[in-house]
Amino acid sequence: MQRPGGDSGTGWKLHILRQLGHRDRQQHSAYRELVQSYNKLLEKSTFLKDLTEKIQSEPPPTSPGSHHDARSQSEAVAESGDIPALQKEMSAVQSANGELAFEACELKKQVQERDDQLKEQSTRVANLLDLAEGHQLQRQCLEEEVVLVVCANAELKERYDHLLSQRRLVEERLQETEVEQREILEDMTKKKALQAAQQNDLNERRKEEMWRRMLRKALRKTVSAEGDFVSNQSDDSHDTRSLEMSGSVELEKPLARQTRSQSLIAISPSRVLGVLKNFFDFRKEQPEFVGEDSWYRPSSVCVLCSLPTRALYSKEIHDSEIHAVRFSPNAKLVATGGADRLVKLWDVVGGQLQSHQVLEGSNGGITSIEFDAWGVQLLAASFDCSAHLWRLDTRSKESLTGHSKKVTAARFKMSPYRAVTCSMDRTIREWDLHKLACIRCVQVSSYCSDVVCSESYLVSGHHDKKIRFWDSRSERCIREVTLEEKVTSLYMDQDQIQMLSCSRDDTLSLIDMRMAHILRVFRADGFKCGCDWTKAILSPDTGYVMAGSADGTIFVWNAHTGALERSLNGEHSTSVNAVAWSMSGEYVVSVDRGRKAVLWSEY
Repeated sequence: MQRPGGDSGTGWKLHILRQLGHRDRQQHSAYRELVQSYNKLLEKSTFLKDLTEKIQSEPPPTSPGSHHDARSQSEAVAESGDIPALQKEMSAVQSANGELAFEACELKKQVQERDDQLKEQSTRVANLLDLAEGHQLQRQCLEEEVVLVVCANAELKERYDHLLSQRRLVEERLQETEVEQREILEDMTKKKALQAAQQNDLNERRKEEMWRRMLRKALRKTVSAEGDFVSNQSDDSHDTRSLEMSGSVELEKPLARQTRSQSLIAISPSRVLGVLKNFFDFRKEQPEFVGEDSWYRPSSVCVLCSLPTRALYSKEIHDSEIHAVRFSPNAKLVATGGADRLVKLWDVVGGQLQSHQVLEGSNGGITSIEFDAWGVQLLAASFDCSAHLWRLDTRSKESLTGHSKKVTAARFKMSPYRAVTCSMDRTIREWDLHKLACIRCVQVSSYCSDVVCSESYLVSGHHDKKIRFWDSRSERCIREVTLEEKVTSLYMDQDQIQMLSCSRDDTLSLIDMRMAHILRVFRADGFKCGCDWTKAILSPDTGYVMAGSADGTIFVWNAHTGALERSLNGEHSTSVNAVAWSMSGEYVVSVDRGRKAVLWSEY
């Protein structure tokens, strides 16, 4: 209820009292006139009633005196008028008296009703006064709370102003620091670019010198269409004669079905030097003993990859979905692994996959497969919280245990006796394969989905949308690349210059390993990453990018332009989990959730 009496505490009470007094005065004046009229009528009625009773009750006079009185009365009546007139007047008076009595009763009833209403209103006024008093107390409490809140707001405003000034100072410092960091980064980038250019020039000169020496040696050998070198069994005179032959390399008759990577006939003279380099690098004899600290850098023998166009072989080869596929370095074996806990080896013969060997011993599904540089060892990651190492020459098996959750990837490092694994337990572990012991453990902040190794650092892909570069000699993260969605796989080329990542935003990203920035992003209408372990690859000549989609289609992009070159469909009806490209560039194998493997080729 709003208080009309101003801000003082008693104003509203005075106002109510004034209103009640005004109402009493109005009603009292009306009742006073009514009561006065009623009293007058009542007095007249009583007088007439007494007079009538007195007249009716008095006997006629008998004595002379009474006769004299009666005579006097009759004379008085005669003087005042005749009796009928008086009787009429008395009847009229009695009738008016009755009406006045009825009106008096009605007025008395109305007075009683008004008294009842007045009592009700008085009770209501008392209740309202009590309610107003309660509201007044509540208002006082609220005013006290308002005062406290105003004081607290004033304190908060002071603190806010202080923090705002500090924030502005920190932002200014941050901007200055960012400017300094950009300048330092630009200087470092320029220096690194200059050093890289100088090192590249030096490397090119060294390579050219090495190729010249190797070319002089190659002039004394012949190359078959199968890629095997045959030394001429002759002395210096025969060497001299071989130099005079037309052409620096002697080719055998091509087979009925040649491929670009197996024959030098279709290669231009400008690429002969690179072909010989690749052949010689790949055909270097494997040392009888490789030390624990020895490092290798695998070399590709592929000159130019051919785009696959048709399926040569299609069959269900596992009892459940297949997660991983990998070609051996000599491109003669294919390894597949899946949820049935088996790793199966297949020979590629005449465009068919023929069973070669089955590797058992895993207690969980296989998630990834890796051959060493000579195809002698096979490393597989498993859902049984471990990685398994098979030696194909002795058919022995060892296990790397130490992870607490599923192992998502396992890779050989540049040394044949070092391996790296990553797991859902948010750790990356480095292993000594001689001792089968973990020699380093890196704790990461997110679930690791894949890992690759270079000479100087490890690279891991995570579900927090980041690719992290780790120093191979410490546990320090030296740089990060952030993508739009979580990473499903990583693939690094043979020269360790570029890396391909696949992520759940249905894109592939080609990343420069030296500068750790994205060179190109590959997308296509209809391409959809099927699961959290979908694997994408680069072709051996780094000219193409390939990945399987959730609908069973295989997409191939041009790595240099980003354009979609080809899409292969019709064979897979479920999501393609992984693809592999042979080192010769001739074959591609794809595997899917429906237990099927498909062998693709250009011919």
